[in-house]
Amino acid sequence: MKRTLVGSTMIAAFVMAGSTFAMDSEALQEHMQEIEEKAQQNSEEDRVEALEQQVEDLKELIHKMMEEDAAA
Repeated sequence: MKRTLVGSTMIAAFVMAGSTFAMDSEALQEHMQEIEEKAQQNSEEDRVEALEQQVEDLKELIHKMMEEDAAA
């Protein structure tokens, strides 16, 4: 299960990297920082749950970036 989560996180990161031009780099950095902060807070409770939350947050960010790209 952890491999799946890590794999999903890596795929999401690669997709995000390809869509970086859709968002300005400052906004992207802010979103990534928020995701990292959430992951760190959650990691105290349960690492697996924290990774799952991070994947969900990355999915939301990717979806938002694709919407903005489609609107442009």
